[in-house]
Amino acid sequence: MKLALTALLLIACDAQVDTSYAGEPMLRLHGTAVGFSIRDVADGAAARWNTQRGSDLAAGPITALPMEPISTSELWVLVLTDPPEDAYFGFAGESPRIAEATLLLTRADEVVGAAIGLALVHVDGVVAPGSLAAQYLGGTPAPGFRMRRVRPAAELSAPQAYFAMLCGGGDACRTPRLYDLVPTTDDLATNVQFFRRSL
Repeated sequence: MKLALTALLLIACDAQVDTSYAGEPMLRLHGTAVGFSIRDVADGAAARWNTQRGSDLAAGPITALPMEPISTSELWVLVLTDPPEDAYFGFAGESPRIAEATLLLTRADEVVGAAIGLALVHVDGVVAPGSLAAQYLGGTPAPGFRMRRVRPAAELSAPQAYFAMLCGGGDACRTPRLYDLVPTTDDLATNVQFFRRSL
């Protein structure tokens, strides 16, 4: 199984100076492409932000992310900036803002792969022990980016029930929120596996 990245390597060698250089990335996420063939071409990555508004948790803003190939199946995803302002959500009476994203591989404007069972989160503010934010995040992480596992749940947690009620409280609002976020062992050093999207 291979991810064809030859075109990217050729483009990377084409110019000596890149006038669109945006500076050093805030973080580099190591990834592996799973289920891709030589015919599959990914030329970038993206973060699809879950704003916890409404019933469609995949309807949030999308941030394009540069992707650097390492080999035919390994890659780096570069995060250059904090999430967009409209990606954040929070709990009434609590100070931290949270942004949560699914990481994607893209080809032009098409999604060709996704990281299943992982979420990239950004915490803006201090998370108090025992708060709804702490329950949502699976702990009290320091401000900044963190990696979390997405674990299916049989029942809504207190923070997910909070958002389901804001959404309207019906099954359409409850069902997509039947998951919990839990810390990963390696946090931002977690290898992100991107699985080929069925087309």
